[in-house]
Amino acid sequence: MRTVAIGWMVLTPVVLAQHPVLHQQTSLGFWGALGANFHSPDLQTAWGVYNRSAAGLGWGIGGAVVFPVSPAVGFGVRAGYEALGAELRSGTGSTLASRIGAVELFPHALVWVGQSRFYVPVGLELGIGTGASVQPPGQTVWQDVPERALRFAIAAGVGWAFPFSRTTALVPEVTLRVPFSDVSSATGWKPWKVTQARLTLGLFFGIPRPEREEEPAGSAPTVALTVDVPRLRVEEVRWTEYFPLLPYIFFNEASAEPRTEYTSIATRGEFRWEELPMDALGVNRSVLDIVGKRMQEYPTARLTLTGTADGRQEARIPGLPRQRAERIKEYLVTRWGISPERITIVSRPYPEKPSASRTGIPEDRRDGDEENRRVELTATVPELLMPVMLTAESRQYVQPEVLSWQPTISSQAPIASWELTLSQAGRVLDVVRGEGAPPSPLRWRVPAAVLQAGELPLEYLFRVTDVRGRSAQVVGSLPVEYISSFRKRTEQLPDRTVTRFSLILFDFDSDALTPENQSILETLVLPFVQATSTVRIAGYTDRIGQADYNQQLSLRRARRVRDFLAARVPGARYDIAGYGESVLLFDNQSPIGRQLSRTVQITIETPTAP
Repeated sequence: MRTVAIGWMVLTPVVLAQHPVLHQQTSLGFWGALGANFHSPDLQTAWGVYNRSAAGLGWGIGGAVVFPVSPAVGFGVRAGYEALGAELRSGTGSTLASRIGAVELFPHALVWVGQSRFYVPVGLELGIGTGASVQPPGQTVWQDVPERALRFAIAAGVGWAFPFSRTTALVPEVTLRVPFSDVSSATGWKPWKVTQARLTLGLFFGIPRPEREEEPAGSAPTVALTVDVPRLRVEEVRWTEYFPLLPYIFFNEASAEPRTEYTSIATRGEFRWEELPMDALGVNRSVLDIVGKRMQEYPTARLTLTGTADGRQEARIPGLPRQRAERIKEYLVTRWGISPERITIVSRPYPEKPSASRTGIPEDRRDGDEENRRVELTATVPELLMPVMLTAESRQYVQPEVLSWQPTISSQAPIASWELTLSQAGRVLDVVRGEGAPPSPLRWRVPAAVLQAGELPLEYLFRVTDVRGRSAQVVGSLPVEYISSFRKRTEQLPDRTVTRFSLILFDFDSDALTPENQSILETLVLPFVQATSTVRIAGYTDRIGQADYNQQLSLRRARRVRDFLAARVPGARYDIAGYGESVLLFDNQSPIGRQLSRTVQITIETPTAP
């Protein structure tokens, strides 16, 4: 017969913080055990039928090793020898003495109970029998049990760890082992199972960890930063900007309530065109009020609201897409007095043109799911969703609008973080930071109206920190040429008008000019492009996807627009750039911001006739 019994030496967390044997070090131990063996036989032997439960005493001895895995869990392996014999009885009162020995191998998990000294051993014992024999009644010769089997049993119990020095611990425990297997697989010798309750006492010794050699201190990193332009030019100009109107309203997860960033929905305040910010994100937070106002101005226009869901978590909520569309309809009817007959409700479980829900990257999938929880707006009159035009008599026009630095870093250890601080005359304008090595090039888009009036240099401080906590920094400045409206008048400098179109939006992962985009280029952009104009076209993306891919996608978008305009006004000067996600135009934590970032911005500079 083959048999296994597993005894278990475990060390508990009470002393984890103080006792290296139990918490910080691998531990080796020796153990001895006394066991109560409970036999459940039903044997049909030549000497009689033995089917009465029986009990006997056993013993065991061996060694063990324990590896701490975490403050709450450990892993150990135990090997040793144990005896599982007892005296079996028949219904007639005859006895059949048994001797069973096994070499056990016991891999096990250790679970410590909170911060007490107790632990719970749980595992599966495996054993190979070294001998199994019986002594028939009235005989002095022992006979081997035929067809001895491997023993498998599940073991669990409770133990207590008592450290009595910095390097040793005494561990008593009580366990119960319930077998799955029989002592023998031979006909007439089964079933015959042996359950064991065991009291074990172990002595464990911690193995000191080898002293780690101190790594050479090395030197701190060195860093240099090169800017791509010799100066920054800021000019006060007459400014007109067209902002796109997203045909989407985004919703909270599993909710028929729009996201709180739609301020008009949240506050129901009064709507005034003149209070719209000169910012695409701010404009689109008032999209429902803009549409409601325009539906009043175009009384024959009709609107279709298509409610959608993310197709994943929200698939379990029937009717949610329709509830979302109904919520938007209710707002337009009650807030703007739009007739319900002018608004049609449609619902879909998933958008016809979804965002990145099917990507394998969890962060991108989360962003895509947010964008698919929406209501889509479709109008019979294009004026309902046309871009919004805002003007300013005087606004700063910065060239270049995107600054690029080329960092050069020498470091013996990997870079853990970086930070770029931009300031002017001691006032911090922006702080850009990231983890790991910095991108190359490192870009910063100058926010609108952030620079101070006057020729105050733009100062920058770039700092890197390696994984050992050592830092290096470099400082520099960029001259600023500031041309105010007053200076133009007094020095009779040429003036110009700047018109910006932040309205060419692309579908997710696409550089195709849709019919709607082509119509916008024809009707809004081309009338401003003259042979004397300089047309700057910059492509952008959101943060979803790989940075290198997004860089190329943004450049393809810019080229598409350039080719469309140049084919119609070939005499103008066209400059294109693609920034991908290295310059995020809008807050990409917001689905509105991500949608608006899939764009090409067109800036048209036209000299003003004297």
